Amino acid sequence: MDVQVDRELIRSEREKRAWSQEHLAAAAGIGARTLQRIEATGIASYESVRALSAALEIPVGELRADDPSAAPSAGAGRTPPARFRFALRWLGTGVALAMLAGMSGFLLLQDYQKVRVLRTFEQWVTAEPSLGAANRLDGR
Repeated sequence: MDVQVDRELIRSEREKRAWSQEHLAAAAGIGARTLQRIEATGIASYESVRALSAALEIPVGELRADDPSAAPSAGAGRTPPARFRFALRWLGTGVALAMLAGMSGFLLLQDYQKVRVLRTFEQWVTAEPSLGAANRLDGR
């Protein structure tokens, strides 16, 4: 079964890695002529799409073109998802570092301080939101 693929995305990902068509074809385990045909027409077998997906480390769904008539111009529409993935990677790294910093700060506390923090957190998590001021820890 033939699949319509985003040929501009394949070409741009290949060029971003500075790979020749022959190199990508070898990495994917497909023929160089097959890759040339895919980049020219945007039509590939599902097996070729899976092989390209694995070689380029891109999900198969991103390689598929939603609208066959939009395949040549779909490369411009693919830029935000790449930027979005980049932003998510940095966000994930920031969250991981924040968690690490928070955990290391918690580990530096004395035992009685850890107990107090955990009890406060437990009260905060298990508090009934409908009680309003009754949830306040300071008793006001």
